[in-house]
Amino acid sequence: MSSSVSGLPADGDSRSPLQLVTEWVSTTNVRITVAGPVDMSTAHQLSDYVFRRAGNCKLLVLDMTRVTFFDCAGFSALANIDDRCRQANVTWMIDAVPCVARVVNICDPFNELPLSNGGKFESICA
Repeated sequence: MSSSVSGLPADGDSRSPLQLVTEWVSTTNVRITVAGPVDMSTAHQLSDYVFRRAGNCKLLVLDMTRVTFFDCAGFSALANIDDRCRQANVTWMIDAVPCVARVVNICDPFNELPLSNGGKFESICA
């Protein structure tokens, strides 16, 4: 199966340290890869990008394995993405590096955000 890939610096700003790439694995499944810091200065770019690029999907995988820094503003962006996905009946998952998982685990004590646990991520995107 072929996939469609597009990537740009966040909001088309070549100075942004946040890099985002969209890969349509199928007509309804999308993977968005996030690279760089997700903090107070870039978190809104992340959520805006996800809302624009994944608007018509049924399955969203947010690949955050290349994130270099993650703070509470990033968590807030993920919570907003989660709200939108729930409203639109979109299944989604976050594949995270330890810095992302640590903040999510602290800020989300009831485990409401869909953080991946190992191999589950690979099987969804296969």
